[in-house]
Amino acid sequence: MALRFAGRKDDSDKGKKWFAIFVGVIMLLSVAGFVFSLNPSGQGANFRYGGLIFKQSPEGFYTAELNGVRIDFLYRPEELADIEVSPDILGKLTGSRSVQVTYYWNSTFSDGMALFQFDVSNLLDSKYGVFVEPGFTTANPSDTKIVACSDATPFVPVLLLQEANNTALGIDPSNPDCIVLNASGIAGFSRAADKLKYAILGSGNSVSGGQ
Repeated sequence: MALRFAGRKDDSDKGKKWFAIFVGVIMLLSVAGFVFSLNPSGQGANFRYGGLIFKQSPEGFYTAELNGVRIDFLYRPEELADIEVSPDILGKLTGSRSVQVTYYWNSTFSDGMALFQFDVSNLLDSKYGVFVEPGFTTANPSDTKIVACSDATPFVPVLLLQEANNTALGIDPSNPDCIVLNASGIAGFSRAADKLKYAILGSGNSVSGGQ
């Protein structure tokens, strides 16, 4: 009887040992997965798009250089599939000699709008030779030119950035030469702005990872 009891105890100890090993392996894999998720290079976060190589920074955004000028993105192209940029919008921006980009100088999103204005200016100039003239929709402390949708023409279209109840890119119904980027929040603005910048780089390009 004593020998049988000892055998059962050994079996129980072995069971506990294997269970402990199993739990330890699960915990180790969980920790490894968490560390891996914090390592952009481990995820193949870099990618190529529009002829440029995008690299993920330690802060999590994506950056590329075009003719020596750095351009930043918060999102990858595939994360913006729900936002449409029509061929008409792209044609107006890339097929003109000049484009005016305007917004309300005291907007909640004014910092992001200023950065976008700078990026899109570099993109259009470098890729298509299009000169971008900055503007504001109202009188402003810097006396920058006042530009509204009503100023848009077939030769010099206007890109209006504005706060709205929705996030979308479209054509102003009162002037077909005015492109409107609506955003309901700063995150929405960042997504729409990134989408338009990617479209200017080349909407027909595929994305490849691990560069």
